[in-house]
This record gives sequence, C-alpha cells and structure tokens, in this order.
Amino acid sequence: MKVSDLVGTYKDLLPEPYREHAEVIRLKAPDYTPEVIAFNLEDALAGKQDIALKPLDTVRVFGRFDFEDQPVITVSGEVRDPGDHVTNGATYLRDAIYLAGSTTPEARLDDVQIFRRGESGELKVLSVNLGKALSGDSSANIMLVPKDRVFVQKNLSKTDPPQVTIEGEVAHPGKYPLGNSMTAADLVRVAGGFRRSAYTEQADLTRFMVEHGEKIVGDHEIVQIAAALAGEADTDVRLHDGDVLSIRQLSGWNNLGATIVVQGEVTHPGTYGVQEGERLSSILERAGGFRPNAYPYGAIFQRVQVRDLEEKNRAQLIRQVQTEGPGLKAVEDPFSRESASLQWKNTLDKLQNTPPPGRLVVHITGDVKRWANTANDIQVHAGDTIYIPRKPTFVMVDGAVYNPTAVT
Repeated sequence: MKVSDLVGTYKDLLPEPYREHAEVIRLKAPDYTPEVIAFNLEDALAGKQDIALKPLDTVRVFGRFDFEDQPVITVSGEVRDPGDHVTNGATYLRDAIYLAGSTTPEARLDDVQIFRRGESGELKVLSVNLGKALSGDSSANIMLVPKDRVFVQKNLSKTDPPQVTIEGEVAHPGKYPLGNSMTAADLVRVAGGFRRSAYTEQADLTRFMVEHGEKIVGDHEIVQIAAALAGEADTDVRLHDGDVLSIRQLSGWNNLGATIVVQGEVTHPGTYGVQEGERLSSILERAGGFRPNAYPYGAIFQRVQVRDLEEKNRAQLIRQVQTEGPGLKAVEDPFSRESASLQWKNTLDKLQNTPPPGRLVVHITGDVKRWANTANDIQVHAGDTIYIPRKPTFVMVDGAVYNPTAVT
C-alpha cells in the first residue's frame, strides 16, 4: 500500500491541506524508534513521490496554516469591531467591512483608505468610495490581499458639526449645533429664553467669515431681537457657522437689591437700599443724621472690593513668608536661628489669623452740609458698611508709665 492508496484525492482530506509537506512516522525495529519520513503531498497524490507504507506507519497531513500566516485583514476607524479579522484569502472590501461589524453612524462613506505593502516593502495607499463599495459597485468593491489595512474615516460633519454661540442674559448660554435655517430668535428659544436681567430690545451679533480662503474676519451687527421673537417681518437674522449672539444686561441691573449697612451713632441705624451713584451724605441723611454724641472723625467705612484686594495681597504675603522659613535653618548660630524661627512663626501666625478689614478711609465731619457733594462725599457701593462710633470721653495712657490707664 502506498500513500496514494490511503489518500486518493484532496476530497479525502479536510479543507486547505498543506501540499508541499507531509510526514510518515514509522516505527523502526527492533526497539520501534520513531522515524519521520517527509514527502511532498502533491507529488505523492500525482504518483511522483508515492511512498510505500508499512505496518504501524502513521501518515500526518498538515493544514495550510500550520506553515503559513493566516490571511488577516486589519480594519480600524469607524467600524463596530475594529481589529484583525481572519478571511478566506479572497476577500472584497465590502466583506471586510461586514467582518468588522459594519460602519458606525459617524463613519465617512465617501472615502476609505487601504494601506498595502508591496513585495519589495513599499507602502501603497488606495482611496476608494466606501458607499459605492457597500452598495456592490464592482469598481469600488476591490479585492483585498492578506495584511491589507483598511481605515474608515470619521465624518467630521457629524462629530464636529457647525455651531453657534449665545452668551449673556439667557437661561442656558453656550454653544449649540447650527440647525437648518436657524435664526437669532430660534437660538434664544433653544437657550431657554431671556433672564430677568436681559436687555430684550436688541442683541449684538458677531459674524466670522473666511476671506479669500486666507484669514478669518469678523463683523458686528445689531439684531432687533424683541421684534424678531414677536415675528415681525425682516427683523430676524439667519445664523451661520461660528456666529456669536450676545444678549446684553440691563443697565444698572447689578445694583438691583444693593444695600449698605449703617451702624453706630446715627438716628436710625439699619440697612438701606442704594441707588446707582448715590453718595454717602445721602445715606446718612436717610438714616436721620448723626446723634449728639457721634464721633464722625472715627468713622469706620468698609468695602467688599477693598477687602478682596487686601485678601489677595495677604495670601501672596503668606506664601512669600512660608517660602522664607526653610532658609532660616542655614543660620549657624543656634541662638540666632531659634530667635529668627520664633519671630518667623509669630509673623506667619499673625498673618494667617488676621483677616483683612477692607477699610476705606473717609474724611467726614459732623456738619454734613460742609462736605456733601465734594470729593470727600464718596459714592457708596453694594455691600458697603459704615460704623459711626461714640465720641470718646477718656484718654488712654500707655507705654513707659508705671500704671497704664484711661484718664477722663
């Protein structure tokens, strides 16, 4: 019996056997040591190298991919299952896309790139219309070869669509996708409408256009937004990609609900509303003026903006002092080092535990008419506080005296 008697044709084997190499494993007497006899399967089936078989021989037929790389196509980009996919060796572009689970909704269908290595190692890039390939167009549905890499691009019109921006006094300012035939009034509605603080008569529109394909130029336009929202003809404006619509704030809106606190020796201490541009003399007049025992020269006037600035400077000073601390360890004299460290610690503690007062110096007297509407009559702001102390009736004696005390 020969190999051709055992295996008559390829139909007697599993699909895709390796034709160039097969083996006969023979047990040699007397100790039955295995001996491997290699032969060409294709020649054996053709009768050219037909090995005679002996009892206890084993014929081993290998699969093709025991000796060859499997035909793999790599599909990446906007597909549902990107990666390497094993094919049958004769795969078209459309088949490879379906092996990768088909395209995602963000895929670009008018173009796909195929990267292919030639026999000499050079890289070729093929560009094909993916939409035509998926529809079965033979001119686009090209045959792929093993190790081809298919890259499906992302459709930027879906992932980065045209946008418009609305800022200012609307419920939800920000960027929004530009809809078909979208107008300024549509954008205001999409943003949730006006806030109470909005100036609803007009809006400021800034446009950006590409000039001669070289640079971006901007232009401004006033939109009669109230009339546009009311549906009046020829008042609404159609928006373009990149437009910025600004809804401005009512003049003086930030002063709405503004108050100042008046404390101390005035007739009617309390919290008073503040009008824009109102001066300190007006506030004191509304509070009933000074009481007989008031001491206006010692008035303590505090402002939020001054306190914020002082807090910023204080934080900067604390950071500076903290950075200087480690340098004190370099002092050689132990006594000087300990003294400097103690002084540094006390200074740092004092800075950290002393909040900024936000005090603004004012120059006022008991006769309000003398300084009213002058440079000393400052404009008050929201959040201001003024305290009028009582006229002191004693003098403090302190310092190099035996008994520090107060003297009337």
